[in-house]
Amino acid sequence: MTQSDLQPAFLRFERWTRQRGDDKPRRLKSDVTGLTPWCGEDLDMIFAPLDGRHPDAPVGEYDRLIELYHIPGQFVGERERSVTHSLGHQLGENGLETLWMHFLVKIPTTASQPNMEEGWLKWGFVMTWQPKPARSQQPSAGAAVKPDYSVTLIAFQPPLESIEALVGFILSPTWTHVNADPYVLVDVALSSWYQRVDRLAWDVTHLVRTDEKHLFQRAKMLQSANSKSSFLHFSSLDLHGIHTSAKNAIYLVEALDAILRAVDRVLSAHKELLPDSTNKWRTENRIWDNTHRLLRYRSELFHSTRLRIVSSHERIKNTVDLAFHLNTAQDSRINIINSRSVRIISIVGMVFIPFSAISSIFGTQFFSVVDEYHMNINGDFYILWIVAVPITIMIVGLWWASENYNFGFSITLSSLFGLWSKPRRGGSISGDDLG
Repeated sequence: MTQSDLQPAFLRFERWTRQRGDDKPRRLKSDVTGLTPWCGEDLDMIFAPLDGRHPDAPVGEYDRLIELYHIPGQFVGERERSVTHSLGHQLGENGLETLWMHFLVKIPTTASQPNMEEGWLKWGFVMTWQPKPARSQQPSAGAAVKPDYSVTLIAFQPPLESIEALVGFILSPTWTHVNADPYVLVDVALSSWYQRVDRLAWDVTHLVRTDEKHLFQRAKMLQSANSKSSFLHFSSLDLHGIHTSAKNAIYLVEALDAILRAVDRVLSAHKELLPDSTNKWRTENRIWDNTHRLLRYRSELFHSTRLRIVSSHERIKNTVDLAFHLNTAQDSRINIINSRSVRIISIVGMVFIPFSAISSIFGTQFFSVVDEYHMNINGDFYILWIVAVPITIMIVGLWWASENYNFGFSITLSSLFGLWSKPRRGGSISGDDLG
């Protein structure tokens, strides 16, 4: 008895199978021991947990699934290396063909919930098909052999839209189209994936629209504000929210670019499956042609959604620029309001400076009061002017020299007071200084 037999099953599967002549498909739930490969069904669909070796799963359980359904090692390695997007097509023995895809998209978040545990939506798609054994009745000479495939699909943790679409397909009367063209299931998967991605794209667009609305409201408030208290009332700007919206748009553009590449590759691979290009009116050729047209249509839908997201990305870039200018305008308006107070103080100072200067002069020891009507001036009064006038001239000269660089001082008067300084002559500003 192996170790996997001793441990309870971890991977649980839901299986849908259907054979021609059945009124409805058969549905069963089991673990990996209940799965059987190539059971002769026309269509075999299996819904499984996310692909990969889970640490809590019994040893060898996932490997058993790989062996049963000939899952390519490339598909297994992609999950182990955390490959985000992929599409592969491989030919096997006895006409067996395998197509696999990995899907990934970032679920949009907001500034209030930036660390969502389920922030990424990912799932895997593996489809294998091979021709059914030839019938005993031989076709007539010159007649083309009608393709008839047995198809198996394994969907690893598909989204709800994909589950509903795939189950709806196996329940529909046209489910037998997959035996003539297995890419019908690929179209169903892409169609359901488009529904989810398009819904996420609208969510991102709504978040961008909300950020724009808040900024426009802020711009109106800035125009109507006329006091410092009004500016302080809405001084906080949600830059984190704007950054989150921009990040959501970038992630979604990446996902759409990846799926568009996958759709283009599917279209190229699907061309190789055309049974008989000389007769477009055969049933299997009409199925192939309709499937190919639908795949092209999916590509156009994804392109349309991508254009919307690119537009949202450009809008959020404009929003970032607008937010920067609003902050600059707000700071400028506050500085203007503050400068009014400084100007009032300066005017008051200019009025009282002459009185202060005169009072200081008459308050020195060079003046003495003889009586209430007379005042004596000391004979050394000229010393006050001999000292004050040169010092005043020297200070004014230093200031003028520092502003006009006539004397090439390396340390300016402004820098001594910690205000601001200009670059030296011949100097340059490096990139590190700007950073």
